[in-house]
Amino acid sequence: MIVKDKPQTSSASLKLDAGIKQEHDVAFYLRRAYKDRENVLVLNDLRIAHNGETAQIDHLIVYTYGFIVVESKSIRGEVKVNEYGEWSRSYKRQWSGMPSPLKQAELQITLLKQYLCANTEKVIGKFLGIQQGLGARCYDVFSAISSDAIIDRSKAPKDLAAKLVKSEFISDALDKKMNFKKFYNLVGKVYDTRPRFSDNEMLHICRFLMAEPTVVEIPSPLPISTMATTSFAATPAGKDEHHAPYCPDTSTNSVPKDYSKYMPPAKAASLAMQCKHCGACSGLTAQSGRYGYYAQCGSCGGNTPLKRACPACSSSQTKVSKAKNTYCLQCTGCRASFVYKDC
Repeated sequence: MIVKDKPQTSSASLKLDAGIKQEHDVAFYLRRAYKDRENVLVLNDLRIAHNGETAQIDHLIVYTYGFIVVESKSIRGEVKVNEYGEWSRSYKRQWSGMPSPLKQAELQITLLKQYLCANTEKVIGKFLGIQQGLGARCYDVFSAISSDAIIDRSKAPKDLAAKLVKSEFISDALDKKMNFKKFYNLVGKVYDTRPRFSDNEMLHICRFLMAEPTVVEIPSPLPISTMATTSFAATPAGKDEHHAPYCPDTSTNSVPKDYSKYMPPAKAASLAMQCKHCGACSGLTAQSGRYGYYAQCGSCGGNTPLKRACPACSSSQTKVSKAKNTYCLQCTGCRASFVYKDC
């Protein structure tokens, strides 16, 4: 079941647009594979914050036995992974190193695990009066690479190579990892000792992850045409039934077919960062300094101002604001608002 779709976003950079397209491609394959599956829930473009750290997750799979983070990566040309797990790619016949998207996904799922374990009572109930845990669930990662890329895994460690797949094969890799036993495989079911989530518990986990306020509030209402495509204000906690305290229903595992009405409104459109010096669009960190807000590149160390033309109307009348760990680009012309995502 798709409980959070990938929002439509745009960018002034062709490279960033390629990354956005790749995320939409992966979201498409996930939707085709799991839109009618009640034991697999998909959340696209999810942002979480915990203990002063943030993670922007391209695709999160919540299933009966645990969680899987899928990191989308747009790569043109060839990519190689050596025996140490180090990545390199070719661009216009020139080879250069690149950050490992699998390492990035591992950092994301580690933060997710810490976040969920720190809030266990809020997202999962008790069984026979005993508080259940989240630490023993399955936590896995994959990287979905552009379909037109050439992948050389010949020297990569075996376990790492299995986590690196092309977009069109992502559901095959996920099905193998989730390893659902067939209904007729009674022996397999008996010997499957993995802790299970009920359908209701999976739903409440998704509600909890999506309800966290991570979007900067817009001071004035947006025009209807803009709100439909760029930004939605999150409903404050406690204002309606979406944010009611979790009271697990132990009498049934049934979940309503229409998940959407139990989910909070969609968050503001996201906007990726790109280094103006080396062109990298991963490993950038948003920061504030003497001359305003900027992104620091983890590859070359260069700084790139966050203030830029509006991706919606190309107006230069924009401003950057910060609330906690969230950086937001706002256009005073069309009133569109975009949240910078961690790349």
